[in-house]
Amino acid sequence: MDDRKKRIDDLLKNSQESRVSLDTLLENFGENLYARTNDMQAQFEDINQYNVYLQEIIESNAAIVKIEEKNRRFKELEDAVERKESEERERGREMASIYRKLGKALLENSAYNDFTSLFKEQADALSNKLGSLETRIEELDNKEGGNVFSWIGKSAQGLVLKSFLSKAQESQEQLYFNIGERYSAREALNNDDEVARIRTDIDVIRGISKAAMEELAVLKDEKRIISASFGIEGNPQKQIQSVKNHITHVKEALTGLYRTFGAQAAGIMDEEIDPNKKYFIDTLVTAEDGEIIGRAVRLNQSLADNEKAISKLRASLAIDEEKMKIDKYKRSIEDKKSKIIELEKGISDLQENVRDSENYIQELQKQL
Repeated sequence: MDDRKKRIDDLLKNSQESRVSLDTLLENFGENLYARTNDMQAQFEDINQYNVYLQEIIESNAAIVKIEEKNRRFKELEDAVERKESEERERGREMASIYRKLGKALLENSAYNDFTSLFKEQADALSNKLGSLETRIEELDNKEGGNVFSWIGKSAQGLVLKSFLSKAQESQEQLYFNIGERYSAREALNNDDEVARIRTDIDVIRGISKAAMEELAVLKDEKRIISASFGIEGNPQKQIQSVKNHITHVKEALTGLYRTFGAQAAGIMDEEIDPNKKYFIDTLVTAEDGEIIGRAVRLNQSLADNEKAISKLRASLAIDEEKMKIDKYKRSIEDKKSKIIELEKGISDLQENVRDSENYIQELQKQL
């Protein structure tokens, strides 16, 4: 029995290998034959479906390229927008510095007193405050002697004064910025002064910034359109994966068509083929295909032979298993029969005991 089971395992393995070889052979053969139908007029359902599948794969691959191109362009736009915005932020910082220079130049030029008069009081106050703080810090730094407690007090006082000085400087810079920004749209009073030169720098940067913002608006608009399409169509990576899954499904369906068509051409189909279809297939097959068809027939026959052999071996094993069951049942029957005989004998003995007891009772009753 073990030999037969091993033989079945060997046949199953052989059948699996033969099936893989036959399927591969038929798929390649069927694909080759379908390719020969491209220049032929043939109204058969499978051939029409074959062409539909091929077109679906072409369109799906084109769709993937389109999605990837759109995604690539979106990333380019993201980078370009970020770069332009970064450049604009840098120009903003540069412009702020120029505004401060302009504000200082305006305050230092008496020709612009009419404009700067509103800021003179605040500017002078900040200038005096800065001078006072710088003097106090210098005096404190030059102060010598004292114990450790004096040194600690001196350090603490110095930190406070430097903090005040830093805030005052920030206030002065902010004042320069406010003055320069408010005047930046006006013309200089003298084309040769510092204010005129600074105004020229401002106009240059503003021109660059205006052109950059126009370009940035175009980039953002294109990015918005692409982003909106992603919102409707879904994440590009999911779109691509969905299309790839569809291609896989179509290729699997194509594989089934190839295999069936190859089997029909090799004459190893179980069901009958329409005579018109058979005639059409015969026109596709060439003499060079004879070796392929022969291999397909042999592999198919090998599968059939293996299946018959496996069926016989399994039937043989099943018969032996049923025989073993019969033997087991018979032994069980004999065993139960023996037990029945023993039980019947026991019953007979008990019945005899009953009769003896009854007779004894009758004898005893006579004595009453």
